[in-house]
Amino acid sequence: MTETLPHLADRFEPAEVAEPSTRQVLRASSLAALRAAGVGLLLLGAVVLLAWATGDRTSAAVDAVRAAGQLWLLTHGVTLDIPDGRFGLTPLGLSAVALALLVRAGARAAEHCLVQTARGAACVAVAVAVPYALLATAVAALSATGAVRAGLLQALLGGLVMGLLGAAAGAVRARVVDLHLPGRIRLLARAVGVASGVLVAGGALLVGVSLALHLGPAAQLAGAGNPGPVGGAALLLAGLSLAPNAALWGASWLAGPGFAVGVGTSVGPFGYESGPVPALPLLAALPESGVPSPYGLLALLVPLAAGALAGRMVLRDTLRVEGGSAPSLARSVHQVVAVGPACGLLWVVLAWLSGGPVGGARLMQLGPAPGSVGLAIATLVSCGALAAVLLERRRS
Repeated sequence: MTETLPHLADRFEPAEVAEPSTRQVLRASSLAALRAAGVGLLLLGAVVLLAWATGDRTSAAVDAVRAAGQLWLLTHGVTLDIPDGRFGLTPLGLSAVALALLVRAGARAAEHCLVQTARGAACVAVAVAVPYALLATAVAALSATGAVRAGLLQALLGGLVMGLLGAAAGAVRARVVDLHLPGRIRLLARAVGVASGVLVAGGALLVGVSLALHLGPAAQLAGAGNPGPVGGAALLLAGLSLAPNAALWGASWLAGPGFAVGVGTSVGPFGYESGPVPALPLLAALPESGVPSPYGLLALLVPLAAGALAGRMVLRDTLRVEGGSAPSLARSVHQVVAVGPACGLLWVVLAWLSGGPVGGARLMQLGPAPGSVGLAIATLVSCGALAAVLLERRRS
């Protein structure tokens, strides 16, 4: 009887996880990439063709199709060469849609191939990103005109980066891969997410209030040229696609550095220097002049509060996980000291993504300066987190 127990145990031991075949991964991932790119192009193409069909039709339908391809490339961070200069203002709202399609593509490919390891998920991400990048390059080549064209290399890199990020996130979202991140990194990621969420919410509220106060000029800009129902809907879609950009600009204003609306301009709580701006209804929210210094100082309370909330969360979570008494002052500072720099690095990327050129000469610079915004947010969030440490120490 005892001799048969080892044999029975061997029968019930879990089998080794089998990796999917390379051919299976390539096929499923390529189809998922094609589906993600096709749906994104069809959505934008439908909007552009509808606007063309209800307009004056001064151009051919093939030009409208090319315009849809150029708009799709813009959502991937590709800069377009135009007669007056360059256009590279990425509509982050549409970029979020493209990224969501890629996340779904990565999840479906990983589930179809029964991926269960980090290596398999990485293979799926690469297998989705490469054909997606090749499709983006093809779109850049086919949508080029004599007046507007996109760089093929930039289209390839933009599609590759978006494909890798989206497909990798899809594999994690499908729960086929467990990242097994250390507890400290998870706490830091949550704290940075909370602080950034407060900043984005504050920036969005600031833009919304300012736009409500300037609703008249915004309506005049929207009604200029009698766009009609379809044209008005297109303007609304353009405003919604740029709403995340505006929220990030508002957060940059709250942090102090502000943002530029052209070369040599500055819109911030401590300085205001502006000039003619593009005729976009969303830009009607720009203030007509600077604000007094006391109100500018009040704006800094938002990033300070974001840092305090993030620092308090890190301390509370650490105390709950460890289940011990209140840590010393030095250890508390050590736990929250990375929140500010990590948040600043994230905002360097966000500020860079939110801006870009929209023409030549004066309009070559639009949006916040990434380095200044990152440094200001890192400093203010760090101060808020350290203030949370002192308050928690005093309370405990």
